[in-house]
Amino acid sequence: MTFVKRILLVVFIFNLVGLTPALAPAFAANEPLLAKQEVHDAVTQLISAVKQEYIRDDARQDTVELLNNALQRGDFNGPFSFGRLKIKLESMLYSISQDSNFELHWQSGLNGTAMAGEVLPGALQTQMLEGDIGYLAVDGDLLDEQWQAEIDKAMAFLAGSQAIVIDLRSAGMTSLPLSQQFLSHFMPVGKPLSMVTFAHNNRTPLLAEKVTNAVDRDKPLFIVTSPFIAGSWEFVAFTLQQADRATIVGMPTIGLGYMTTVKKLSEHLSMVMAYAELQHPQTGDSWKSSGVIPDVQTDAGEAVSEALKLATEAL
Repeated sequence: MTFVKRILLVVFIFNLVGLTPALAPAFAANEPLLAKQEVHDAVTQLISAVKQEYIRDDARQDTVELLNNALQRGDFNGPFSFGRLKIKLESMLYSISQDSNFELHWQSGLNGTAMAGEVLPGALQTQMLEGDIGYLAVDGDLLDEQWQAEIDKAMAFLAGSQAIVIDLRSAGMTSLPLSQQFLSHFMPVGKPLSMVTFAHNNRTPLLAEKVTNAVDRDKPLFIVTSPFIAGSWEFVAFTLQQADRATIVGMPTIGLGYMTTVKKLSEHLSMVMAYAELQHPQTGDSWKSSGVIPDVQTDAGEAVSEALKLATEAL
């Protein structure tokens, strides 16, 4: 998800709770400088990562050549502030690839403070609503392996429900393994979830795994979406919709068909990069460009109420 889209997501979250924040500047006014050697090493690591893992076969070599030529010209000689380096690298990468997934992140360390590009704090919120309708809201970024245990806990809580509503409107980033685990609670063990293509056309099927607290196949399931859902959570919604396992309620999602990963470049820097593409294992379809189109379209602010209404009717 690009930096601009993540800012819009934050605004959307605040709007959901009736707040209007004053947006902070993208970068601190007195950023510490990254040393010349760290900048050089970070760009070198980025070149290596693009060569090995960047999904776009049509842009990989041109991207590598662009970065190599910039190093040889001395474009990265000297210290850089994070903001200056972010703008320079991201604009260079976009100019050759037209890929907005590239995003330079800061890792706290130089002065112990967070700067642009850090993850949004994650949370899973569960409730049991009237009529024994289970409600799960996914907020922020779920990236660490610890979230696997939290997902299992959430599913254990929802096990006694008669229907489930999953609210993804404020969901941020998550990893492909976490998406696979999440889906495995709703899909039969061994069921193909997607065909995954990695760099250099390496392909492998992604299958549903055995999990604790799997949800009964006949339990009504509703997924609430917004225009800010991207990547892995689009994969979740798309897969459940295509399998006729869930009804999607809300607004079309962003339409980012590539999965992204965070590659560490140096002590203080990492880069978000597209590394995989997912397609339906039988049809080859995906949500790329068009997004996941809801079965029941309604404004994001009214989508949960509509999903709860549908869940009540299903019971």
